[in-house]
Amino acid sequence: MSARIGIMSIYLVFLGLIGLIEGLPLLLFANRRDVQLVEANRSKGNSTILVGSLEDAAAVDFLYEEQSVFWTDVSLEVIKRTWVNGSHITVDVITSGLVSPDGLATDWLCKKLYWTDSETNRIEVSNIDGSYRKVLYWDNLDQPRAIALDPLNGYMYWTDWGETPKIERGGMDGSNLSRSVIINENIYWPNGLTLDYEDSKIYWADGKYNFIHSCDFDGQNRRAVVDGGLPHPFALTLSGRTLYWTDWQTHSIHSCDKITGQKHEDVLRVIFSPMDIHVYSAERQPRGLNEVLCDINNGGCSHLCLMSPSKPYYKCACPTGVKLLEDKKTCADGAEEILLLARRTDLRRISLDTPDFTDVVLQLGDIKHAIAIDYDPVDGHVYWTDDEVRAIRRSNIDGSGQEVVIGAELDHPDGVAVDWIGRNLYWTDTGSDRIEVSRLNGTSRRVLISDDLDEPRAICLDPVLGYMYWTDWGKVPKIERANMDGSDRVVLVNTSLGWPNGIAIDFKERKIFWGDAKEDKIEVANMDGTGRRVLVSENLPHIFGFSLLGDYIYWTDWQRRSIERVNKRTGQDRETIVDQLPDLMGLKAVNVRNIEGTNACAHNDFGCSHLCLMRPGIAPTCACPMGLELVSNGKTCIVPDAFLLFTRGQDIRRMSLEISHRVVPIPIQGVKDALAIDFHINESRIYWTDADQKSISRAYMNGSSLEHIIQYGLDFPEGMAVDWVANNIYWVDTGTKRIEVARTDGSSRKVLVWKDLRHPRALAVDPPNGYMYWTDWEGQHSLERAALDGTMRKVLVENLGRVHGLTIDYTEQRLYWGDLESEVIESADMEGKNRIRIIRDHVPQPMGLTLYQDYLFWADSKRQTIERANKSSGTNRTVIQSQTGTVMDILVFHPSRQSVDHPSNKTHHCDCPTHYVLNSDNRTCSEHAQVRHYKRQDNRTCSAPRSFLIFSQRSEISRLVIDSKDGKPDSLEVVLPIPGLRNIKGLAYDPVDHYIYWIEGKHRTVKRAQDNGTQSGDSYKHVLQATTVVPNNHELVRPYDIAIDPYSRSLFWTCSQTNAINITRLDLTIVGVVIHGENEKPGSIALDPIRGHMYWTNMLSSATIEKAAYDGTGRTTLFSKAIFKPGPLTIDVKGQRLYWADSHLHRIECSDLDGGNRRVLVDGHINNPKGMAVFGDYLYWIDKQHLVIERANKSTGENRIYIQGRLEGLSDICVAQNVVTLDIARHPCAKDNGGCSHICIPKADGTARCSCPYNLKLKDGNNKGKKCADPPTCSPEQFTCASGDIRCIPLVWRCDGSPECNDRSDELDCPVCPNTQFKCKNDGGHIGRCIEQIQVCDGIKHCSDGSDELHCCENENCKPTHSQTTDCNSSDGNCGQVTAISGPSHTALVTIIIVVALITLVIVLGVVFACRKKYPSRDMDRDLIMLTKPLNSATEQVTPPNTLSSRVKSNGAGLSIGSGSGALGYDRYNVTGASSSSSSVMQYPRETLNPPPSPVTDRSVCMGEYFGYSSNSPSTVRSYRPYRLRNIPPPPTTPCSTDVCEESEPYPKKYYNKNHRPPLVEQFDFDPYPPPPTPHSHYFSDDVMSCPPSPSTERSYSIVNPYPPPPSPVGNSDC
Repeated sequence: MSARIGIMSIYLVFLGLIGLIEGLPLLLFANRRDVQLVEANRSKGNSTILVGSLEDAAAVDFLYEEQSVFWTDVSLEVIKRTWVNGSHITVDVITSGLVSPDGLATDWLCKKLYWTDSETNRIEVSNIDGSYRKVLYWDNLDQPRAIALDPLNGYMYWTDWGETPKIERGGMDGSNLSRSVIINENIYWPNGLTLDYEDSKIYWADGKYNFIHSCDFDGQNRRAVVDGGLPHPFALTLSGRTLYWTDWQTHSIHSCDKITGQKHEDVLRVIFSPMDIHVYSAERQPRGLNEVLCDINNGGCSHLCLMSPSKPYYKCACPTGVKLLEDKKTCADGAEEILLLARRTDLRRISLDTPDFTDVVLQLGDIKHAIAIDYDPVDGHVYWTDDEVRAIRRSNIDGSGQEVVIGAELDHPDGVAVDWIGRNLYWTDTGSDRIEVSRLNGTSRRVLISDDLDEPRAICLDPVLGYMYWTDWGKVPKIERANMDGSDRVVLVNTSLGWPNGIAIDFKERKIFWGDAKEDKIEVANMDGTGRRVLVSENLPHIFGFSLLGDYIYWTDWQRRSIERVNKRTGQDRETIVDQLPDLMGLKAVNVRNIEGTNACAHNDFGCSHLCLMRPGIAPTCACPMGLELVSNGKTCIVPDAFLLFTRGQDIRRMSLEISHRVVPIPIQGVKDALAIDFHINESRIYWTDADQKSISRAYMNGSSLEHIIQYGLDFPEGMAVDWVANNIYWVDTGTKRIEVARTDGSSRKVLVWKDLRHPRALAVDPPNGYMYWTDWEGQHSLERAALDGTMRKVLVENLGRVHGLTIDYTEQRLYWGDLESEVIESADMEGKNRIRIIRDHVPQPMGLTLYQDYLFWADSKRQTIERANKSSGTNRTVIQSQTGTVMDILVFHPSRQSVDHPSNKTHHCDCPTHYVLNSDNRTCSEHAQVRHYKRQDNRTCSAPRSFLIFSQRSEISRLVIDSKDGKPDSLEVVLPIPGLRNIKGLAYDPVDHYIYWIEGKHRTVKRAQDNGTQSGDSYKHVLQATTVVPNNHELVRPYDIAIDPYSRSLFWTCSQTNAINITRLDLTIVGVVIHGENEKPGSIALDPIRGHMYWTNMLSSATIEKAAYDGTGRTTLFSKAIFKPGPLTIDVKGQRLYWADSHLHRIECSDLDGGNRRVLVDGHINNPKGMAVFGDYLYWIDKQHLVIERANKSTGENRIYIQGRLEGLSDICVAQNVVTLDIARHPCAKDNGGCSHICIPKADGTARCSCPYNLKLKDGNNKGKKCADPPTCSPEQFTCASGDIRCIPLVWRCDGSPECNDRSDELDCPVCPNTQFKCKNDGGHIGRCIEQIQVCDGIKHCSDGSDELHCCENENCKPTHSQTTDCNSSDGNCGQVTAISGPSHTALVTIIIVVALITLVIVLGVVFACRKKYPSRDMDRDLIMLTKPLNSATEQVTPPNTLSSRVKSNGAGLSIGSGSGALGYDRYNVTGASSSSSSVMQYPRETLNPPPSPVTDRSVCMGEYFGYSSNSPSTVRSYRPYRLRNIPPPPTTPCSTDVCEESEPYPKKYYNKNHRPPLVEQFDFDPYPPPPTPHSHYFSDDVMSCPPSPSTERSYSIVNPYPPPPSPVGNSDC
């Protein structure tokens, strides 16, 4: 390696010597993918690659003295360094805070790097190693690009190609006094810039005007070197009299004489992408004659020593954000006042000590969605919340030492606040609706407030006085205050608030400030909420982050993408700190050195072992994290040996069993009416029933991870107990009169006991021995026992009172219960014997009992106490808590109450949920064919039922398994866990995919879900959201009834709004309408999928029952008499019977499938039938009025019984019948819908017939076609063929004896008589001929069959004609004797008509001849076409376009074209149909989903971005964007008219399309060449943004339309 480096060094020295001898230098240039050195005189020689495999090298410079080269990479956004020795070693110099470093220059005297950034619009400097970085110029910079240094005189020069293009110079020390514009005329895209140190000249290249000009260092004596004609010059450099420059379009390096512009030569051609260029020579970095003062002890500067144009020609400077002290030599120890800023994916630091307000990105990792930020001035830690990773983290202020503080049990942490005195951390969680506290390291976590919080957001602390303040932007927006221990909560402001996002405290002036993103205001009030006033109310589109420091309030604005500040007293002196920075979230303004205030917690935490929480005016509170308890000294927390849990209905609390008996609420959200509680010691979870929500829920003991494990099919869940051995949960439902069991996650639910249960209440389980115990309040008021599977049921004790509390002493094996009627507490052994009274007096309402050690604990809801006494004797009775309120249940949390020791495994065995079947080995369940199953983790499976009944109520769908022998239920119904059911109207079942379909009456839609309500796979407990099958977005339909064909995978549904029968495929494809019309009002519908028939009720004024094929053909009215109000229909496919109910006749009837053998099956007491189904040998129906499900024998109507009663809101019933795979395979429509595109109808021979819905026709004939298409659109003068390739023919060809349609439909049912004629029914055995209407009923038989003289009499009067009267006395109703009346004869009338026609013809011919004479210049002959077979009987026929390919038929009929040209043949078999509805004659334009955004003033959103690069440019690299179009007036920064953008507003990605020119762009000149190297930017979002960036808080938004948005962040940074 070292040898190679040596050879490379020798080689470069050799090249330098040659160049010196020949006077030709080495050229150093960037080539995007590499940096190269090339000899200026050897264009065909090999160049030397100094460093390769680069991403996007743009600017380059060198330090000759150290033989090193520097370059910028605009894609990686870095500055790097390598050495000219062949080592290829690269080091990073600047790696952060760069966006588009376009220009780079080295100060070879003071060893400094200078660069420009055209996105951040800054010019910066640093040491050569990247240390001590400082922003020099930031004002009035638009797009700075090239930079060149003159350290001998202390100046730097740069180009700016922004809105006002120019060349400037300024002092290398950043002094504004030395800054001046030297060129601002005749300049557009100033790209390259270089200095001539010998002649004190500057040279620059303009990429727009295609020239190279020069001037003096002060801008004087400007002249043209190359005045135009350069394709696209970019960078340039100089050596002696020669200028060298790169050109983007020629991909070359060129040269010319710097004085004359002559001697134009190509130095190097075919370069990939030439960028910046320099002459690599010591002459380009002269040392000068004067001593460099910065070389001597760094000029005495502590940090940066910079050259200056002013005496003493150098100046000391400090890194960005750090002040220079009064000695003008030494820098302060870092920034004092700073802004900490949280953006979506990074954190930044902005110094307020210096006027540049440069933001510095903290070098942190894995920031996904930062929201809030705070600072600890004691340890110097930054704390922030991250909503996406659901964590609170911290790091040092420089970004080092990143660590997770809180990483679990967070939903959506929004606000965070540091108690710098008590060393605690507070935060709000808008997901769990809590305010919590912990130590600063995340330990000792505790929930402070969990009640009545809707959407808590910002939080701030006053640790000196002991207050915390927070905002809540929920349904009732408010600002609240509480003590820092959560006590003494007070609402300060709750009026005229919208989205109070930020809050801050002024400790000195005792004020609170807040920002409201909905009201668009900043307000201030006293710390008690009084004295409220508006501080700022203008131009605040969407305020979010909020902070206060000194005299200023600081805030972030999502929509303006800015950080601003204003005077806290006056609202004046408004100033923008940072502008056009997207994804802004929270911020914190702090003085890192000023630590103010103290309190009692500052001194050894006030003696508290865990948390010291300050309170105003009194001593602090010592608090414990969840799970620990304070001992009697009030300061030390210990792990309790045991504690009491009890519920008061709306909350669940815990009470210490120590002497203090402190009561602490468990922070569980949403508890409404908790009746029973239990716990699982191994899970550290608490379980409870809620009668108000009709649910069973669980959460951890600290209140986190709330789950509703049972939500369906509960009525009044009261008693509840946990089997901690088998991880099951048991409960009593007093409303449904059942005892059920499920896994502790709510899965595998099973009904255990329901027979002879009248009023079950209290429940207790004994898992070690395998028993459960419960009390029943009706009948004998008994205490019963059964095995844990519901078997071995036994009454232990009878004649009890109303027992509510029941518990077990597992050690002594005794039962304890409290009797509300006898007002005693009793005990018995586990067999109900040896019964004794423990407490006899003063127990008016014992509601809950529990045991611990030798004590019995109970709650008395009347005395509002919790008491204890000796469990054996009742002595030592003590009230341990009074004024408890109404306690419903109580228990002791201790491992002894849930011992894991149990004798054997005999107490438990495998079982399955209700309606599922266990295998004979009592461990596994058979996997029968076509039987679905789910697997538990132990691989023991249970099989789902094959066939069952499904019935619906108003908001529930239940399953009922029927015994196939007697038609009665095997067990009780089970409510299926399908969420979101509302107003169910109809049911259908798909036995193939096992989906239930229903009509939702509220939204008038059809939906579906799996019949077990679960996801597929093992995740049994997760409910599946219903899918909409038939939507109703515009309320155009109202589904009435539904039916499913499982073979063709089709859903048939009737619509009462459109009076139609529709078909929708089960894959959600719309098929179309098959029945509709004015005389249609379809109601109930049933299908015969084997034969392809549908049956429905037509609910007109005279109701009927109809039958037709699936496509509506072959329609038959089955019943029209004795039908009044037909209700539900059903079909027995196997028995081939049709059943229907009539609520008017109060009966159920049946017939065969063709309408024969009609008879009454069930007569009487059929009041309001809503559903009907055949299952096995029985017919089942529901009666909404009687609230029952009934059944009767389907053949005889006998054995009618109620199988289920007291069911409110019944709406429908259907059968879930197992479909055998073999049956499916045999059905002709089962495979790919029979090959049909739309409707598949099975035929008797086992094949399928394809058909189409309304408005569509088969392509290939009536019976052979399979694909449907739009029917032809023929003109009124044309006949439409029924099928075939030829669709439209002239109407006059109809019934001409020669078929033109492929299917010969034009010659069917001929002739066609006009309205003035009558068609004979039969004329000599053929289809009748046409006669004149005047010949009808004239007493003469003109038709051979006499059909013209039939039915001539109406209402016993003969039909009159013009020529006769008719005698209607004939018995057959036909006209009899004819008596002539006066008037013209028939022959005379005919003669008159002929004469008139001849006269008219002569007149028409005369007019035509006159027109031809008047306009001889028109070539009328070509338009007069006479067919030998006329196209129409009318005088003129206009053929519509796309109808005829020629004008005559092919049977020899010709046409004559004026001049007598040959006949043009017409092929009758090539007649093309007119354009159908699906043709391309007229198409609606595709909706523009992503229109271009409104223009913004972002530099990353400029009109030039609409144009691509030229084909021969290096523009394929993503980092270079077009030049900006100028002279366009700047539009508003945010085109949105609301606080934040609507979700429906599109925000497109940047697609570059040359062919698309916005109208605005066409007004301006633009250049076709590729753009200057301005990379993409994270400073401005990559996508075009016209709306404020907003991160996401998922919980805060509806998925459909989250706007008007809450102030919580939205999902996209670009709206």
